[in-house]
Amino acid sequence: MANPSTLIVFGSSPESFYIGHGRRHFIENMPQSFTTHAQTDLNISMTLWISVSRSLEVWVSYNVPNSQYHFPASINQAIRDHLGGTDAAQYVSFPDSTNPGAYFAKGKNAGAWNGVLDNFFVTQIKEYKADMPNFDARLKGMIFGKGKTFLCLLDSGFRGYLDENEIVGDHHPLRKVLQQHMDGWTLEIGSTLCFYDSRYFVLYFKRPGQSGMTMHWNLPPTMAQKLHALEEAAKQPEEQIALMQESQMWQQVVQNRMNAEMQMSLMFQNSIRGTVLR
Repeated sequence: MANPSTLIVFGSSPESFYIGHGRRHFIENMPQSFTTHAQTDLNISMTLWISVSRSLEVWVSYNVPNSQYHFPASINQAIRDHLGGTDAAQYVSFPDSTNPGAYFAKGKNAGAWNGVLDNFFVTQIKEYKADMPNFDARLKGMIFGKGKTFLCLLDSGFRGYLDENEIVGDHHPLRKVLQQHMDGWTLEIGSTLCFYDSRYFVLYFKRPGQSGMTMHWNLPPTMAQKLHALEEAAKQPEEQIALMQESQMWQQVVQNRMNAEMQMSLMFQNSIRGTVLR
């Protein structure tokens, strides 16, 4: 039985969203640039993550088989610079900020990251770096929620700040699920927090050394209903067959890309060796 992937993006309100599951999706009241991308280029099972800014004017998605980023033409040049070339970022996210140029970018190499962040986030990160040995090397990414809420995704565990004006009491859904996974869990890329309501989120947890992930979400009623409908549709036999065929096709695309990259690497090494011998 095929195991369908789920992809969820919060928009600017409970009636603004993208929800993909299996081969099908719902999209409501999202920017035209993103809507066009979702209807033409976006493959749910092969998209590792999607990040959006609070205004929704800036978004980035990452397609695994092609190792390709998708983003609107109007994206800030500083952010665009991180989305191409051999040093392209591995992950990009956006804080709840009025600055349209604010971003976080995690490089491919351990310890490599960059960003334009408000002073509050910078101060918090400095404190983490002072308290935690090798913080930069352990950092996999950052996700941001409403107000000052943010979470650092680390190679073992996670750390962050929950905005006290937004997340009140131990029974708040976000605080509760984080407390349940404080010990022995990592928070994975693909997790996302909602900018318009701190109660809503999609989080992927994983135990270090294990391959499987646990997904926890809390969605507005409309989004939850749409997700349920997609889950039911993906259980149909014809959808299961189509999902398996699609998965096999994309696996071949990934293998072809890896073979091509390996061939290029060998050619580069041989050219260096030939230069040295001469």
